[in-house]
Amino acid sequence: MIEQLIHVIKVRQQEIAQSLMAGNAVTFEAYQRMVGEAQGLKYVLDSFDRMADEEENKE
Repeated sequence: MIEQLIHVIKVRQQEIAQSLMAGNAVTFEAYQRMVGEAQGLKYVLDSFDRMADEEENKE
């Protein structure tokens, strides 16, 4: 289940990146929202990685 969630997050990150490269953020506010969402998704993935590392170090 976690793997599926990670996949969905990575797909969304790609969608955001492609949208930004295509210039779809027509206002600065739209750009900020997209970048903020991308940063939030990165934070979640980084948190998963830290949690996995902690679990491995316990064993």
